[in-house]
Amino acid sequence: MNFFKNENTKELVMYGAFGVATTVVNIVLYRVLLMFSIDYKISNLIALIFTKLFAYIVNKNFVFHSKCQNILQLCKEFLKFVVARGFTGIIDYFGLIFAVEVMGFSQVYSKYVLQFIVIVLNYVFGKKAVFNKRD
Repeated sequence: MNFFKNENTKELVMYGAFGVATTVVNIVLYRVLLMFSIDYKISNLIALIFTKLFAYIVNKNFVFHSKCQNILQLCKEFLKFVVARGFTGIIDYFGLIFAVEVMGFSQVYSKYVLQFIVIVLNYVFGKKAVFNKRD
């Protein structure tokens, strides 16, 4: 298929697939924690931390195919990822609180909407700031 010969297209498709997987993990974990009567803020925080680690692993290895030459390079890459995903995590965390407590929206549906926003931002930050190609 010529469609997948373009590296950017293949990367975008892989990001989409693993983005969906990460989102599913995030939402399922969030919903399971809610079922155990854990406060939605705590549930969201736990789900965010777990899925950020999952996302780093899959983005590094399967989407952007990032290779680090040494441990220092790996630590820098991970730190950039934590900062970038920390920013979108803040949007996710406080956006959910705003949607639920200020706007009066559903805890579950608000999480779904925020996931779309976060996915787009994560791709941009991942591509431009974290997993950029090294010389």
